[in-house]
Amino acid sequence: MSDVRFWRRRPVRRTAAWTVTAAVLAGGLFWVSGGYDSWRDDRALDSACDGDLAAGAVRQLFDGISLTSASGWGDRGHCTVSASDDDTDADLVLWTRDTEGLGDLDGVQGLDAPLGHGWTGSFGFDPDDEDTDEARATLLLSCGKGSGHGRVMTAEADLGQGGFDDPVARERLVAVLTETATAYARRTDCAAQAGGRVEDVGVTTTRRDYKPVADATGSCAGLLDGKTAARWGVRTVQEIEAAPAPLEDCVLGGLRGAYLYAFTAYYGPAAEGKRTRLDHWWDNDTDRTGADAPDASYALVARCAGVGGTAVFQVSTLHDKDDPKLAAPIVDHRGLRAALQRFAERSAKLHDCEKPRAV
Repeated sequence: MSDVRFWRRRPVRRTAAWTVTAAVLAGGLFWVSGGYDSWRDDRALDSACDGDLAAGAVRQLFDGISLTSASGWGDRGHCTVSASDDDTDADLVLWTRDTEGLGDLDGVQGLDAPLGHGWTGSFGFDPDDEDTDEARATLLLSCGKGSGHGRVMTAEADLGQGGFDDPVARERLVAVLTETATAYARRTDCAAQAGGRVEDVGVTTTRRDYKPVADATGSCAGLLDGKTAARWGVRTVQEIEAAPAPLEDCVLGGLRGAYLYAFTAYYGPAAEGKRTRLDHWWDNDTDRTGADAPDASYALVARCAGVGGTAVFQVSTLHDKDDPKLAAPIVDHRGLRAALQRFAERSAKLHDCEKPRAV
């Protein structure tokens, strides 16, 4: 009986030995072929931003560059992801901040491209800038219907290669932000309504992106009739799509896009900061009495649901000092206030705000 047991054990031992040997060889191949790095990268991405990071979207954004580090949100509300290979260093920084008391939106411009698709957000990328591999996407999230309560989330990326002049890269960065924001809101019980997948992400409207005033279809559409535009010397506009964004601009210009008037809508932290500055800069009685402002600058406000808070809508003159041959515009104060009212009412509807009123 002992001989039988002995010969039965030998195949088992040999099988076990071959299994161990195969595992060692497979492990070596896994390591040499980069499998370990991929496994390590996957684990790091899955835990980054306290598990909120849209790992799949980040892999697409970095496009094969190996991950070198990733972090959680941290005390300051930001997390980072870094990647590099022999020729490229890439970085991604995401921020999440409470809108209460924030008072500003650093780097966000009123001519940044709105995201649309159910999001209040924008994409900042200047196609004329030499650093085409850098861009920023921004979202405002309403964590409830109470006015002013919400989060600001941003994603800033430096690809190190390629550039955001490629629409695919822009779409991937926005996907990182929207998917991460959705996961963050779900985990933290922020009752933000998620939008859809954002496609055809635009770029920041630049000085050369002016069009005839009659062709306005976005933020400048319908502000002036033809006769008023001619009387004011307005020939061109610079605008963004008519979709909700943290800041929304319409610039009315003369020939060759020379600046004349700027209309801006401010929401969330941008509006809070603007209201603070207006309190210091303006005579408190100017707009309440309807008198003509010496600097032709007027403002309206509107209470909005959620993260929009108390929005501010402002118009001001923008004489082009770069061209001394151009005279400053002759201001039609009454017409300017009426145009501001039209601009504000249309923007306010996009953000679920009350009817704009004088400051």
